[in-house]
Amino acid sequence: MKKDVIIRKHSSLIQTNIKELTLIQRKLINYLIYVVQKNGYKDLYETNIHELKKMCNISITDTLYLKNQFRKLSEISIEFNYLNKDKQETWQKMTFLASVEIFLGNGRIEFEFSKKLIERILKPKMYSALNIVLIAGLRSSYSVILYEFLRDYLSEVPSKHSIPFLTVNQLKELMGINVNEYQLFQNFKVRVLDVAIKEINEKADIHCDYKLIKMSGKGQKIIGVQFYARKQEIKDQFNLSEGILTQYSSDIEQKAKGNIIENKNEFIAQEIIMEIPEKYRIKSLFEEINKKIKEGKNVNYIKLNLKYAFKKANENPLFYAINALKNNYAGFDIEIEEKKILEKKAQSVAVKDNENQKKREEIALNAIRSLSPEKYENLYEEAKSLNVKENPGNSFFLNNLMIEIRMAKMYMEKSERNNYQSSDND
Repeated sequence: MKKDVIIRKHSSLIQTNIKELTLIQRKLINYLIYVVQKNGYKDLYETNIHELKKMCNISITDTLYLKNQFRKLSEISIEFNYLNKDKQETWQKMTFLASVEIFLGNGRIEFEFSKKLIERILKPKMYSALNIVLIAGLRSSYSVILYEFLRDYLSEVPSKHSIPFLTVNQLKELMGINVNEYQLFQNFKVRVLDVAIKEINEKADIHCDYKLIKMSGKGQKIIGVQFYARKQEIKDQFNLSEGILTQYSSDIEQKAKGNIIENKNEFIAQEIIMEIPEKYRIKSLFEEINKKIKEGKNVNYIKLNLKYAFKKANENPLFYAINALKNNYAGFDIEIEEKKILEKKAQSVAVKDNENQKKREEIALNAIRSLSPEKYENLYEEAKSLNVKENPGNSFFLNNLMIEIRMAKMYMEKSERNNYQSSDND
């Protein structure tokens, strides 16, 4: 596979007000554009699940999950010239996917677009050149949206447009957030804007910043955001986009459980790397992490001990972190706790096949983490209340992992009810 896989993405496919697209759906859109531009004009385009998952950095193996993502894409429509970037162009709106078919036996995927959309994809009047391998390495949908938006204006040569000023409502629309969410701008800044900026600056080929624009007068209410961006070299040797290019086997994929990167022929989950301050990402610590992976220690064991060490160490954090991994300073054996949790969940849902249950739980966790902030918070509070009610006085069930496990269980139960009702109606 090439290190860089570039698509020319029409500005209107970037500057869109489509709500609630998941991270995976946004990566799928880029991949489908890549297939069209690779093959030119056709009535029907073809790819396969294996290639799609590799290019989009998707580790989920359940085909039902992919079907749900495509179902959403078939329901959306694209509004061209939404932010009026092209002053001369007419307004236009069209559906994204005309049809899609997945052949479960061999994993083949066939899809088609309308002729007008194919024309827009193959001959974009205004576009940004995007590296979909780099984008596949981003972990936040907000990062993907903001990166593509900034890259859209940064790529103009010669530059005729500066990055436009966005009102708060326009920015929320662009990020796929309802205008009535995050009424306090500080919450929006912390949970959405700063998260995206941080990941882009750490992983992408641009560096971005912003200035808050306030209304003059008493109170100085924030009315909008002005972004600034410039190109930069990708200096982080552990950037996830490098890991996507590695031809990793399914057993390594199962070990990493998702996003992985390569470090001297050993594979370390990206979520582990994120627990280590950049200046301590050095050979001796990675060697100790690799030892723990070989010993069978799971991601949570390593993450918790790293988090504990870098929080508690008053001096020599690197030495403290290495000893924390060796001696389990986090306070309990993560593997034993996870085994108890899995056994309890297996009993409650009466699964016949433990491996299938683990896959369903992974799908459910990814699904709830892709919910809009409002839906996530509502489900979070409901799950927390149930954990408190069923386990009074036990703070263990109030940690985020246990609450998200309960959220995933609730999500699966709701999906099963909906499937049952749907079958009933049939």
